[in-house]
Amino acid sequence: MLRAAVPPRRAFRTGGHTVLSVAVLYLLAMPIAIWIRQDGLGAGTHQTNSFSSEIELALWLLATLVGLVALAAIQRVSLQASPGHTIGYANITTAHRTRRFAPGEVVGMSLHRAKDGRLRLTSTLELRLSPAPHRRWNTATIFDGETSGDGSAEPLATIMRLVVQARPEVAIDANLRALLAVTRYGATRDR
Repeated sequence: MLRAAVPPRRAFRTGGHTVLSVAVLYLLAMPIAIWIRQDGLGAGTHQTNSFSSEIELALWLLATLVGLVALAAIQRVSLQASPGHTIGYANITTAHRTRRFAPGEVVGMSLHRAKDGRLRLTSTLELRLSPAPHRRWNTATIFDGETSGDGSAEPLATIMRLVVQARPEVAIDANLRALLAVTRYGATRDR
């Protein structure tokens, strides 16, 4: 059985480092892209754009890109231990509105790892919940706290422990089975 010692309330905020990484990469690539564009414009036509107008356009594009990445990457997760464990999360999949559920309501978990490809910046934990009259949704999607992580970072590790502790018979996929078998997660399961 898993042991999950959760303080009365824990909060995780993720995504800031992802936004910063994208902004830095864009800023590093921006002068090269402007130089290539200026060189192409100068060779093909008589139309010339000033370097300052190119920089201004690039900075506006940077602001838009950072805003979109921030909207997609920033996530809030909270874990409350009393009364009974409750998981709350808000990210782009919920339009940044907080949704709450109990770990015992989860009937299935799957992990989509960033390192498996498919243009993911972070791993995602998908939790399938049993139908309930008090909510209109049955799936929760929570992102890993690390860019290109394998799903072992917080808050996913704690959420996995809480769910398996509350419902040992929960259906899990092969990625999660491998993670949960590692002793640092506190359990070895054969399913």
